[in-house]
Amino acid sequence: MPDAGGRLMFGPATSPSAPIARKVLAAAAHWHVELQCGSADPAALQAWRDASAEHERAWDLLRRMDGQLGAIPAALAMPALQAAQQRRRAAAKILALLVAAGGGIALGQAGWQSGPWQALTASLRTAPGQRRHVTLADGGRLEMNTASALDVAYSATHRRIRLHRGEIMITTAPDPRPFLVDTPHGVIRALGTRFGIRCDDDDSTVSVFEHAVEVRCAARPEAVHRLETGQQLRFGATGADEVLSTPAHQDSWLRGMLVAADWPLQQLVAELARYRRGRLACDAAVARRPVTGTYRLDDIDAVLESLCASHGLQVTYFTRYWATVSARPA
Repeated sequence: MPDAGGRLMFGPATSPSAPIARKVLAAAAHWHVELQCGSADPAALQAWRDASAEHERAWDLLRRMDGQLGAIPAALAMPALQAAQQRRRAAAKILALLVAAGGGIALGQAGWQSGPWQALTASLRTAPGQRRHVTLADGGRLEMNTASALDVAYSATHRRIRLHRGEIMITTAPDPRPFLVDTPHGVIRALGTRFGIRCDDDDSTVSVFEHAVEVRCAARPEAVHRLETGQQLRFGATGADEVLSTPAHQDSWLRGMLVAADWPLQQLVAELARYRRGRLACDAAVARRPVTGTYRLDDIDAVLESLCASHGLQVTYFTRYWATVSARPA
């Protein structure tokens, strides 16, 4: 509809420059692979394109990038399970190119969605208990903590990290392109900085160790939160919390350590569980016991043994991967 000045205004759903939803890009990548393999129904493809303007925009983006996508190997057309798996991997690679080309969320918008499939197919992953160092293409440094998954999408116009789950520490390198980190809960823009991000199921937390970042929460993308050195912000489906001071030893995981300062036992057990496969729980009867100490993260079972010996606790193993911390019988 026209605005007060008579100019035609487009809403988010109709703007030709609006970002294309990831699921639409994924469908376009799938259609491209199936078409190249000769297994696509042309009429069904045309029906999908005609279903919405966003579908047609995604297909147009794919056609404009055709020279970058490469040929689909003829072997992928074979009607076999292995070929089907290879086609899915080919479609995932094409999707990454489409997102990097501009199909993802733009700076100042939030709400990118991630799920189990994206985490499982992410280009960079760590297992529970594993940490990993990555040197980025621009010379920046990326540290990955336990059970993390992300994709790196650098282009001529921006540098982008898509964090599906887990925890990372980033030290950016000088570069004129904006540096952005997406989580399902919002977008973080680095302002020449060193900062950490933790992405859990319900929220994300960013902690600034040098310089500053800007955060746009998916729940309120119009609001910009600027964080300076020593500040921390948690944000999720209901918006952003109050800006707080970054807790001491927040980055101790980089040294393979976990530092607890008068934590409830339940909090400590929950943190230790991130570094161990399976389920590790805390019995409600001892959940509030205060605990202070420094714990090594390379052997969680040894930590649990030491914790139990010093605090009158026990660990009950139902299986190797299912354990509960509780009070030791009198």
